[in-house]
Amino acid sequence: MDAVFNLNKINLHILKHDHKFILLLCLILGTVLSSCEKEYDTDAGEKYKQQLKESYRYYPLGIGRSWTYSIDSIYYSDNLGTIEVDTVSGVYRETLVDTFRNDNRQLVYRCLKEKKNPNQTWSILRVYSLTFLPDQLIRTEDNVALVDLVFPINEGRRWDTRVYIDSDANYLIRGKAITIFKDWPDTYVSDEYDGAFEGATAHMIDIIDVEPDNNIILYKSSQRTYAKDIGMIRKEQAFFTTQRTDFPDLPWEDKAEIGFKTVQTLVEYK
Repeated sequence: MDAVFNLNKINLHILKHDHKFILLLCLILGTVLSSCEKEYDTDAGEKYKQQLKESYRYYPLGIGRSWTYSIDSIYYSDNLGTIEVDTVSGVYRETLVDTFRNDNRQLVYRCLKEKKNPNQTWSILRVYSLTFLPDQLIRTEDNVALVDLVFPINEGRRWDTRVYIDSDANYLIRGKAITIFKDWPDTYVSDEYDGAFEGATAHMIDIIDVEPDNNIILYKSSQRTYAKDIGMIRKEQAFFTTQRTDFPDLPWEDKAEIGFKTVQTLVEYK
């Protein structure tokens, strides 16, 4: 006990009187803690970069890349009390043809959208753009800019796809004004999984823009599926309105007065 007591007295003496020892000890501890923090930060930074790199694979961008889709649509319009129904099917191709920098020095891809004719030739429909930022991908088509994806992207991630538009604005669908984006909730990644495409396994994500929202006068829904190293492989949207409230249980295809439903499926890509 005397030996232990004496040793404690010596240590106490050092701590009380040897200021150089205390300063040296603080410097050593500070250096060790700083090194640990830097190592931790480096690991976190590398992990984030890897997450970004993997996220970009859901929409592989590059001049010459193209996606060909089969699109089936049905449109409803009220023509002076007569409900006109028009079914449209076709094959459409989207090709990245060029890049440029906008006024904010952001990288923008110019995409050519074409429709396949009965004689197997292609007709140009329009040109739209994809603005690539480190944390998001913005698709601008017909002057409507929507945030298609955010990065890094993983299951449960949420964002406002309408941040660059007026969600109360009207858009013409077959000559009828519709507020398509009004009251849209946040878009979110609902699922992340391994799926099959063209006989091969691919890592996929399901994105919900609008869950099926069904009330007596309005129905809307929107969802997309992306596959790594491929891009968007499916998109399904629907928007219906009606004033025929006397038959609430009727299927929307039987009671819609204005609106549309469209299913877009990838058939080829390169």
